[in-house]
Order: sequence, then structure tokens, then C-alpha cells
Amino acid sequence: MAASPSLIYHVRVTTTPAKTTHSYLALCNMVYWLALMCWVGVLIAAGVAATATFTTLPDPELGVTLERFAAFDSTEHGRIAAGLVMEPVFTFVDLLQIVAAFFVLITLVVQLLMLQGSWRWFSNLIRMLCIAVAVGLFAWRTFTITPEMNSNLRAYWNAAEAGQIEIAENYRSAFDAQHGTASALFRGTLFALVIAVGASAVTLGPRVQREDHSKLERPKLAL
Repeated sequence: MAASPSLIYHVRVTTTPAKTTHSYLALCNMVYWLALMCWVGVLIAAGVAATATFTTLPDPELGVTLERFAAFDSTEHGRIAAGLVMEPVFTFVDLLQIVAAFFVLITLVVQLLMLQGSWRWFSNLIRMLCIAVAVGLFAWRTFTITPEMNSNLRAYWNAAEAGQIEIAENYRSAFDAQHGTASALFRGTLFALVIAVGASAVTLGPRVQREDHSKLERPKLAL
């Protein structure tokens, strides 16, 4: 026997909003995971690239020489070359981090609004804390330490190119003094994000999907 029009109408009314909400949440989760994993990925890739570059190019056996810095100590040419290679890479990585952090924060807010009460879950508190720490460490390094580091680095290159050895060494010492702090903040950001990934997997796992599906109302027969 065919279903009555009133039954069909009632089923549509009661289930369509919930399905729409679930679709929006799924899209939000997808963007969140893409942004979060891209953020983690670029940090790991930058670390690997820097390690390989600064291990290989300064190697005396490789004998890297730069005609542009002929007036400077040739044993430092490999390190200068490594810096010239990685400086634009780190700039690009920071730009990607800004974009990734933006989407992570936006989607996190949307998730909290759509999953009402989820902020009380321990795993959710952990991921929010870790993301806040990652954003804070990244912002601190990018907007307070990195600009001065880059300024000292370029001044070092300019002095080395001009053969001003004493001035170049002073700028290099200033750069090295800040490099340790910047590296620690870089590693801290990555560590916080790795924990956030694990906490996110727990928070957005099967429990959320079951609870979200449970919000779908059962169709009711219209009298």
C-alpha cells in the first residue's frame, strides 16, 4: 500500500534539517583535517629540508664556493649557500602556516558550535589547548623573532659579500643568538600540533558520528 502524502511530508520535515547539518559538519571536518595535516606536514618538510641542506652544503669535502662572496672566508661559503637556499623556503612555510592556522581556527569554532556541549569532553579540551599553544608559539616566532633574524641574516650576507669580516661576524653572532630560540619555538609548535592531531582523532571519531546520527528523529505517522 502506498504511503500517504502526510507521512511523506512529515518524514521530509523531520529528517532533512538533521541530514543537512550532518553534511555541513562532514564538510567542516574535512577542511579541518586538511588544514591541520597540511600545517603539520609543512613543519616536518621544512625541518627535513633544513637538516639535509645544512648538513650537505657546508661539508668541506663538497667544496662549495660562491663567486659572489669571494672576499669572504671560503670555508663559510657552504653555510651561506645553505642559508640562501632555505631562507625563501622558510618564508613560504610561514605563509602556509598562516593560511593553515586560519582554517584550523575557523573550522574549530564551527565544530564547537555544531557539536554543542563537546567543549566539555577532555579530548576536546586537549586539542583546543594544543591548537592555542601552537598558534601562540607560531605567532610569537613569526612576528617578534623572525623579522629581526632575517634582518641580521641579510646584513651578514651583505657584509660578507663586501669583505667586511668583522661586521659580518657580528651580524652572524646576533643571528645565531636568536636561532636557538626560533628553533625551540618551531619544535614546540610541531609538538603541540602532533598532540592536537591525536586529540582531534578522539574528539571527532566514531562517538561524534554516532551522536550526530542519533539526532535524526524517527519518522512519525501522521494521524
